[in-house]
Amino acid sequence: MKRGLISLAVLALSFMGAQAQNRDLAKVGLPFVRESDTRILIDQADAFFKAIAPLSKSAGQHAVNVYSSGRMVARGTVTEMGVVTKWSELVSKGSNIWVVGYDGIQREAYVKSVYLEYDLALLDYGDGLPAVDFEKISDDKVGEFVFAVGPAKEAHGFGVVSVAPRSLRETDKAYLGVRMDFNPVQGGGVRLESVERGAPAAQAGLLGGDIIKTVNGTEVDGIYELGNVLQQMKPGELAKLEIKRAEKDYETEVVLGARRDEMKQFSPERMKQMERMGGSVNEVAEGFPEVLQSDMQVRAIDAGGPVFDIDGNFVGVVVARASRIKTYIIPPSQLFEQLKKQPDMTAGVNKLERKRQQLQRQAQLGRAADTEEVQRLRAIIEQAQERILELEQAE
Repeated sequence: MKRGLISLAVLALSFMGAQAQNRDLAKVGLPFVRESDTRILIDQADAFFKAIAPLSKSAGQHAVNVYSSGRMVARGTVTEMGVVTKWSELVSKGSNIWVVGYDGIQREAYVKSVYLEYDLALLDYGDGLPAVDFEKISDDKVGEFVFAVGPAKEAHGFGVVSVAPRSLRETDKAYLGVRMDFNPVQGGGVRLESVERGAPAAQAGLLGGDIIKTVNGTEVDGIYELGNVLQQMKPGELAKLEIKRAEKDYETEVVLGARRDEMKQFSPERMKQMERMGGSVNEVAEGFPEVLQSDMQVRAIDAGGPVFDIDGNFVGVVVARASRIKTYIIPPSQLFEQLKKQPDMTAGVNKLERKRQQLQRQAQLGRAADTEEVQRLRAIIEQAQERILELEQAE
């Protein structure tokens, strides 16, 4: 019964406007929304967030705010291996890292390892916070209601799973190598404006002016249908095409290629435009191997935080806000596998280095006693640093 009421609240709020999916954004005001409608959106948003307050309070135990050089830079998700957060937001904002969990305690942290495929960092924060349960996970259904949460015991964004897990890497996308005509074709199909030289389509004998009627038996009556069919295929797969050329029907086979690996980057002008349209976006927001897509509106600073469904199941971790209507989430299975892999980078700060930093801070405050034990520890640290330098130079 409770789940049904929450679902109705989500539906009502969704129909009132997707912009209300973030309480803060609704209160700030949005472009092209009348003041009277904004007031309704705020009330609807408040009603929904109150409805899921008990869930948010429980889920918030697994979230932290991540600080660097004195300011918050990202969210984090507590796992058994440490806190997972967004690497690019962390590394670009300075050092002296700490996290704050639901209990309000500030805990010093340092980077253990970095996983560049998903732009994630794993932090060692000590202990004391409950980890997310990888056994209690969502089934990633399209249309499932989800919400993002921080340690403040309330949700800060909600939406639905809009696209099932898929790769965003260009090299994982099937490539035909044609330019398609947007104009509808009488009798159905997609007319090709041109075929790229040397592309898979050219190698299969396709020509500009050909009309693709079917792909592997599936009729395609527009460029979006053709695009959707190709999105479900991978490089190296065989596509059987039915084409029409000069009023004659033909069949051909194409071995699909792979697109070039070109990471999408937003220009400063595009970033500013997207911020005006409803919140900031992450600069590293594309090229992930396999992610869920949600229309949930969060801020760039919310990347790294956990996402749950309205049954309290773990949906994954926000890896990026890519646009006003796109938030990408790494599913639990992919996150678990990622953390088991050999990291792309490991910690450059070990326990001896951390101790050295603590001693330096204490010395600046006049609290460090220059004892024989401190001198001995410093000598050990210096030897370790020299060894690390030798290894780095050897690499």
